[in-house]
Amino acid sequence: MQFAVRHLVLAVLFVGPALALTVGSSRLERIPDDAKLAEVDAKYLAAFEVVDDAFVGKHVRDARSAALGLQCWDRITALFPLSYRKLLVQFNIMSGSDPAGVFDGGGTNDVGRRGYRLSIAKSCAEKERDLANPYRAVTPRRGTTDWTLVHEIGHYVCLRGNVIELFSQSFDGDMVPQPKRREKPDDYPEDGSPRLDGNFVTSYAERTPGDEEVVETFTTYVLVDELPGPGDASLVARKIRFFDTIPGMPELRQHIRAVEDRAPRDRRTR
Repeated sequence: MQFAVRHLVLAVLFVGPALALTVGSSRLERIPDDAKLAEVDAKYLAAFEVVDDAFVGKHVRDARSAALGLQCWDRITALFPLSYRKLLVQFNIMSGSDPAGVFDGGGTNDVGRRGYRLSIAKSCAEKERDLANPYRAVTPRRGTTDWTLVHEIGHYVCLRGNVIELFSQSFDGDMVPQPKRREKPDDYPEDGSPRLDGNFVTSYAERTPGDEEVVETFTTYVLVDELPGPGDASLVARKIRFFDTIPGMPELRQHIRAVEDRAPRDRRTR
């Protein structure tokens, strides 16, 4: 009996990826082809029209990218309540590696509806070994799939709540002393973890002022295990704690970090 069970487990592990691919292919086939998406930029390897939680149209140039798109979207819907992505009307998997993701905040899209377009690089999606599990624990490190997904949707979250303007008033105003920004800082954690002390959360935040720093700080706020305490007077601690003052942000952080608790019972790891 032990021999049989052991080999059954090995067999399941062996065919698992193939089974997942079959399920993904079946799901993809149920999404209708969308003629208007056939004209999207050549960099988009798979393009989807979105209505709330669902893909309602597609154009696929690369089947692998389409499968990654389904899994990335499942992760997004697991992390963010619908109210925080209601106006996302198009989701793409794109070629290249830099940038890893793009949020078109000007409202440009290819579906002919009011709303926003979000794109993730195929190479970024492929970094996550557990991409098929949308309820996995969050990964609070820059350069990971999770960081990119949360950062790019963070542009929308911060845009809809006027957070960028409020952040700028608090930390970038004419009367606020500004720390020096270095072009090539080299003293941030090598694994991509954000800094919770100093002046900026990441090298990218230091090098890229404005919207990008705000969104990097937002991403840090919702993903890190522990926030700086009220006794921490460093600039970066104050920037992170700023998000606690924005209505809905503490609840969003709690929701994102509790993603494992929303997994179906048969998928929970704890």
